[in-house]
Amino acid sequence: MSHMRVQRQALTGNGRRVGTTEITVATVGDATFLRERMDPGWRWSVDLKPIVGTDLCPALHQLYVVSGRLRVLMDDTSEIEIGPGDAAVIPPGHDAWVVGKEACEIIDFSPTYGQLIAAAEAYKALTDSETTRRPLSRPQAAARLRADAQRGRLDPGAVELVLGAVGVQPRRRTGPARLTARELEVLVLIATGASAKQVAHALGIAVKTATTHIERIYAKCDVSTRSEVTHFAIANGLVRPLSPIEARDVRSTLSR
Repeated sequence: MSHMRVQRQALTGNGRRVGTTEITVATVGDATFLRERMDPGWRWSVDLKPIVGTDLCPALHQLYVVSGRLRVLMDDTSEIEIGPGDAAVIPPGHDAWVVGKEACEIIDFSPTYGQLIAAAEAYKALTDSETTRRPLSRPQAAARLRADAQRGRLDPGAVELVLGAVGVQPRRRTGPARLTARELEVLVLIATGASAKQVAHALGIAVKTATTHIERIYAKCDVSTRSEVTHFAIANGLVRPLSPIEARDVRSTLSR
């Protein structure tokens, strides 16, 4: 029998600062919501690139704008500007910045971004010589982050994205359908809406290589469409299905 859940948790005033951004994460059951408040002048490639390590944001966003305005530039040069009341789905591989003199506040229904920031902050805390008395080497930090991922403290996919950005080779393991570690990373990205070009940018590989990975994934999973490969990822616990609210937001964005 299903049960309703209510949890009182303020999404303002108790967040943590990441550069010029205030981030608050709330979890109710299996659902995770992220509130992000970006000050005027904020830009991803300036404020968060030094923390995450990639030129563009490699995370998927399914968000609602509460206040302020945000402009988003994709790696294919397409641009959009969103403001209060807008719901948007933003694939991996983008830059973004606050427009005007008002702070921009969003609610993100995808846990991907919060997981990515948590992994990036953890890596920086372990290796930054300015804030850590005994900074770890890259291999030592990688081992610590992967151990935390195994304990459930960090998201494994986010950890591998952060480690890949600093040049650490992905851990070799196999998943369902004997998918390799790299194929699992690609599967998660395409199952959450990324194109081959966006996969290439997020993982730092050539578009041709990303396309080859996608073709192999389809063959190993015995699927032929994006919807089928997404269902495979959900069925094997690699991504979670959209809630009714998130699905409504996606339909709203795509219908514009």
